[in-house]
Amino acid sequence: MKKNNRTSHTAQATKSIVTTKDTTKAIETRAGVLKDAPEAPKAELKTQIFLQYLGTECSTDDILAKVKDIWTKDMGKKAEDMKTINVYLKPEEMAAYYVINDETTGKIAL
Repeated sequence: MKKNNRTSHTAQATKSIVTTKDTTKAIETRAGVLKDAPEAPKAELKTQIFLQYLGTECSTDDILAKVKDIWTKDMGKKAEDMKTINVYLKPEEMAAYYVINDETTGKIAL
């Protein structure tokens, strides 16, 4: 009787397979990943608002500056403590009413 060659052939093939540890080294590069160029910041829109009434003119920037001066100089508080400022213009009274931080209220003449 003949021996099965297939069994002995597989046994030989199994014995010849040898696993080794991978000794290759990774190649490091300094090339960066291409990214889209950051968008240039858009120029901020500069606005000025003026109230004109009965021959007088007042800038909203001036009104805000007066309110901030009252807060810091008259009340002795820090500018950083101001979180919100609401201003109500009443040209018929030649006045501006303000509310700071939903608590402090006052009136300034235009």
